[in-house]
Amino acid sequence: MKSVSNNLDVKIANAEKIYTMLRGNGGMTKSQLVAQVGLSFASVSNICTSLADAGLVMVTENARSTGGRKAARVAFVSDNRYTLVIDLHHTQHVYLGMVDLENTIRNHTRFEVASDDSLETILTHIQQAYLELDSQGDYPLLGVCVGISAVYDPHAGVVLRSSNPVFEGVHLHRHIAELFPDQMVIVDNDANLAGLSQMMQSQRNQKNLLFIFLTQGVGLGIMINGMLYRGTNGYAGELGHIKVSEVNTRCKCGGVGCLRTVATLESIAHDLGEFDQLHAKSTSTEYAAVLARRYKLQETIVVDRVDLCARKLGEVVAELFDLFNPQEIVFGGNLGDLFPLVRNTLRQQAMELSNLARAVDLPIRYITRPTYELVLSGGGERMFHWWMQHGAWYQLGDLNTK
Repeated sequence: MKSVSNNLDVKIANAEKIYTMLRGNGGMTKSQLVAQVGLSFASVSNICTSLADAGLVMVTENARSTGGRKAARVAFVSDNRYTLVIDLHHTQHVYLGMVDLENTIRNHTRFEVASDDSLETILTHIQQAYLELDSQGDYPLLGVCVGISAVYDPHAGVVLRSSNPVFEGVHLHRHIAELFPDQMVIVDNDANLAGLSQMMQSQRNQKNLLFIFLTQGVGLGIMINGMLYRGTNGYAGELGHIKVSEVNTRCKCGGVGCLRTVATLESIAHDLGEFDQLHAKSTSTEYAAVLARRYKLQETIVVDRVDLCARKLGEVVAELFDLFNPQEIVFGGNLGDLFPLVRNTLRQQAMELSNLARAVDLPIRYITRPTYELVLSGGGERMFHWWMQHGAWYQLGDLNTK
């Protein structure tokens, strides 16, 4: 029995190598797969047949081949399953998206959240929004992934320090599972999911990457050797409450000098007396675009406040660089058009405070994708990795018998 079990484990591992190799590369010939995974042509061919029978890959003749027998080409089937991703990171609206196996958002919708909406009201809207999405296409579900701006312990299942008070102390996993009783449900921090939106690129290059997610708070996705680091309780990356110098603003957490009180778009709008203007926009990036135009016109109050945000982010980036020595630091979120204007200020501040950053190149880039797209895409990646790690994916076919 042990030998059979070992053989099964080997077969599943080999199938996983081929399946993940095909993901995101546009297809390969069997000979190319043999060279990449180090298996015999017969083994690769048998595994590809099993994957094709399960609908996970498609094997087609290469029409561009000239002379002789045409080489079969194997391509990943991205629409075999979908993840329903629910983005709860914002307090004023919620996004739901159908994300395929290659993290393409195939369809999405949004509903508004009023300040007095109860948990039950929001859950009802989620269910209605899902039914609307499901009616617009054929979306066989892999599972449901929820992203939330909060500290979340997957063992306890309770939401803490939520940006939206309605979720504070709520066992969110249980409530979502009740809405989708036949589905796998995963709840995760929004910054972790935003970081996971970069996972395919990170894994190919084995990157050590830090993803700083700027929304109503400041989150950090930590990628080590292409894998997300979560910490013991899943709390790793809670960056918004890191203390920065010369900031005396009291945070809603009760502390003084938290990064989120100076380095978020909301904090900028608050200090400029423009909080209502921020929330009058349909998206926060629209307000960031307005600030960018005023910055370019050298409106003093805007330049001073936005530059302060950049210097404080640079202060924290210096500490992160010294701690992690990443290959790349990536920013995403709602700063939008502001980031290109302050990138040099941020980078200069980081290099002034970090000897290590001065000694090597400090690569910093900003992703312009909307925040909800980062969370939806990362949610798809999160569910895909659960699917692979728990062996559920190979049960779609007879991989255990071939």
